[in-house]
Amino acid sequence: MDPVVVMRAAHTVRDELDHLLGGASGELRERLDPLLAEEGEQDPGPLADAVVMLIAQYGPAWERFTQVRHLNGQAAAEDQPAPAPPGQAPLPPGQAPLPPEPDRGPSLLNRLTGAFRRRRGQPDPGGPEWEAFPLIEAPGEVVTGWSAEVEVGLCPAPSPESGGPPGSGERQVPFPHEPADLDIQLIAEGFEAPGGWRVRLRVDGASPYPKATVRLVALPQDQPVTARQIQAVHAVRGQVTGFGVRALAVLDSPGMLGREVVAQPVAGTRVRVADAGGPADVTAVIVHGDQPGRLWWTYQSPHFTTPDQAETCDLGMRTSEFGRHVAEQAQSVEDMGRQIAAKMPRGFWELLHAVAGRVAPRRPSVLILSQEPHIPWELATLEQPLNPAVPALLNCQTATGRWPLGGRRPELPPPTRARGDSMAVVYGGAEAHPLITAYGATRVTPVLGDVLAMLGDPPDVIHFASGSSAPEALGRGMAGGPFVFLEEPGDCQAFLLAGASGVVAPLWPVADGLAPEFYRRCLGGEPVAEVLRSLRCQVPATGAAYQFFGHPSLILSRGHSAA
Repeated sequence: MDPVVVMRAAHTVRDELDHLLGGASGELRERLDPLLAEEGEQDPGPLADAVVMLIAQYGPAWERFTQVRHLNGQAAAEDQPAPAPPGQAPLPPGQAPLPPEPDRGPSLLNRLTGAFRRRRGQPDPGGPEWEAFPLIEAPGEVVTGWSAEVEVGLCPAPSPESGGPPGSGERQVPFPHEPADLDIQLIAEGFEAPGGWRVRLRVDGASPYPKATVRLVALPQDQPVTARQIQAVHAVRGQVTGFGVRALAVLDSPGMLGREVVAQPVAGTRVRVADAGGPADVTAVIVHGDQPGRLWWTYQSPHFTTPDQAETCDLGMRTSEFGRHVAEQAQSVEDMGRQIAAKMPRGFWELLHAVAGRVAPRRPSVLILSQEPHIPWELATLEQPLNPAVPALLNCQTATGRWPLGGRRPELPPPTRARGDSMAVVYGGAEAHPLITAYGATRVTPVLGDVLAMLGDPPDVIHFASGSSAPEALGRGMAGGPFVFLEEPGDCQAFLLAGASGVVAPLWPVADGLAPEFYRRCLGGEPVAEVLRSLRCQVPATGAAYQFFGHPSLILSRGHSAA
């Protein structure tokens, strides 16, 4: 996506929020304004990704955003700007070029992301290495009752804003790994798929970028024009390794054809096929529907072939409103868990119990990949607990992690190993923090300049102690870390967008005291999700508050390189 077009559309949507969202407009405005304020200061690509991920959480705003982005993209294509030097924005006709601005160096988000890649042993982008992106080739508009031939698979480059098909003109690098079977699960509200919603493709040296055609039929609708999405979940042996989404318009009459002449680009992550690590026993993929409060669930598991038809979940209100309603009205954590569980599709529980029987006596692991950040699904209460001896919450019955879904970052799948050799604690107290004496952590005062200086050579683990004000500033896209622990509620997604391997944070304020035991066990080799699960069972009054963003198998390795 063109970052300029994205930001223009975001400004338009911001000005129309009261009309689009009514009483819920304030929440999105509060989250969107800090991102828009970073325009011109941050690297435009990652900033546009963050804007897209945020707006996608609000159905009417997302629908308007896609429409405005399309119109702005057409206007940009029709404009004929004067040539500009490389890296400089085109100039309107008749305007002389301005003197070049001084080089400010890489943006903060780029510096953080590059630092995290180095810490995690990942190569920087570029070079002849094989990489793949989601291919979703579809017409820009479809008439109800008509079928659309949708081409899905892999391509060697991200989808362009316009022009030829994705990857056209790109050199196809040979696939250097062992052959793999790639499953592509489609989700498209307002369509039916007579031949099924899932295809399996073979990725090997002879076919490094395979593709297949799926026929979708547009269903009748109430509006003359409806904005729809085709979403694709890529998985290898039950591990979700990529995600893509493409917008299109559904028309109720052939006479309206010709309005969406430019196909929308594909947004999403890169697709990994090899070296993706071990999958969770159950992965639930939760994406937004075309109406506020409607979510679609699909499932992956290495133990069973899961249904290819997505299940719907209607909350009866926007996801943000439901999250607030549950938190404010619930009398206890158990009551909150029952309200959340009542909204989850039956298919999730059926799969979980089947997998638990298959892997017994081992405890199953669950990964929740969700476009919406407001609902703590991991607090759902099981009607029939897998282990009656522990609390019936999902994240006590299983080793559970969650991960954001929707933009180019964070990538899929979440890492299963991260380094834990060095540590910094952001702390403003007068006495030495226990982590300093126990693990030799470097103390950093909770002043933004000191925190950013620490991130110039980031440690493996960053711990924000209670009373620290830095997380609020960092939540505006100015923070991140290989592994992050917040003792107070904070914006976890900002850290993940910057490249963090995992984040732990409480959903509501709780008393201190969990961190020492957490680090003792995690740095001793136990998986983060299992340590948190155990602590929730031991101290349910405080442990239940802690949410984990990361792979349920994530281990902090000491003295070894992370994988």
